[in-house]
Amino acid sequence: MKRILVLLSCAAALLLGACGKDSTLPTATGKASIRAINAVKTSRDISFLIEERNIGSATYAAATATAQYDDLDYTFNIEVFYAGETTFRRIASQFIDFVADKDYTLLVSGSLANPTLTLWVGDERTFDEADTVFEARFAHPSASFGALDYYFADPAVAPALGNQAATLSFGEISAPADFEAGDYVLTITTANNPADVVYVSDTTAIAAQGTYIFLPFEGSASNTAPVIVRAINTAGNSISLPDPRFPPTIQFINASMELGASDIYDDELLTSQLVANHDYLDVSAELGIPAGDNTFYYTPTGDTTAVTLETILTAFNGDRYRLVASGAAGAFSGTLIAPDRRAVETHVKLLPFQVSNNFDFVDVYAVAADTSIDDANPVQFGLPPRLSASTVPLAAGSYDIYITESLEKVVLAGPYRVDVALGDIVDMIIVDTVDPAVLDVLFLSGGPTP
Repeated sequence: MKRILVLLSCAAALLLGACGKDSTLPTATGKASIRAINAVKTSRDISFLIEERNIGSATYAAATATAQYDDLDYTFNIEVFYAGETTFRRIASQFIDFVADKDYTLLVSGSLANPTLTLWVGDERTFDEADTVFEARFAHPSASFGALDYYFADPAVAPALGNQAATLSFGEISAPADFEAGDYVLTITTANNPADVVYVSDTTAIAAQGTYIFLPFEGSASNTAPVIVRAINTAGNSISLPDPRFPPTIQFINASMELGASDIYDDELLTSQLVANHDYLDVSAELGIPAGDNTFYYTPTGDTTAVTLETILTAFNGDRYRLVASGAAGAFSGTLIAPDRRAVETHVKLLPFQVSNNFDFVDVYAVAADTSIDDANPVQFGLPPRLSASTVPLAAGSYDIYITESLEKVVLAGPYRVDVALGDIVDMIIVDTVDPAVLDVLFLSGGPTP
């Protein structure tokens, strides 16, 4: 009996890696940090996982939140959801053997069909309370750019060969450098040509004791600038640094039947006219406006005494805006929107917006062509007036779009036949008609073929 107990005890010890031998399980001695950056221009948000556990997600030109893990080895995975599929699709993986006190950044670039993973490794930075500096690194995340020079200096210092903070090709990152807190301008030029400016920032005040990676990305159709720059800090937060050479734009849409034809001005004295005779369902051209606070005044066409609508926009360089006028007499409203115009390779973007005075909430259906909505669920449920809905992702195909009163199957507008491919954007505004029981849709892009 005694012998049996001894054998059982030794067997249990062997299972624990004991019985006279040291454990072979790895032992953590510290932690390291990691984040992922999404540089795939045509991607929806990417999901970042450690093994099979989600860390976070990142849209284009942004980073996931920074996470810390023990200094062991892991496989990190990148996944994306494609419309029409039931599970996330794994597109790339990266094995990393963590070293304590290191800072890891995983850049995802290229395309979703053929992604490129680039791993940047640095030291985790700590600052003393009395430090007056911040740490900066400069990175090159886009294969569409050639080699670049990065100049980072006081606003009074012009770029000149020999003064570069870094010269980088795709996938490279500079060594960390300390700079005194203060005002800086980042200028990016083609390599060895300081006169060929690719990007320049406004004067930016940077405080001490921060750590940043500065990265240029390709601009998209949502931007007026061909290059956008983000500064990503240790937490993974993305800070935009607009290029003042590319001012914002605005597009005006009259979606109020009762507002009538209007002139639009950008000064209180009504002397600076932007748009003339802006009638119901008119869509203006995109107009350049200054960055900062802008006020727009609507008056009846030809009348410079009565302001019917006044709307304020704080605009930022490089961005596109839309102002949709809606509402009934005595309660006109101007809704400001930053339209989502960036095409993605994972789905069709359906962007519904409604401004009806006659229906508080509507449902939006997108069903397969020639299919009834009787047994279908809305793709957008209970859409209220003047509230930008979340993007509705659709698979490629042929759809009939219907609008109904919320919770009802009675059709108020439609069907509208749209034939769409991945990357298309169906941008639509649901509006009133002369019949208060009927709605219509103003398609700004991706609408039915005439």
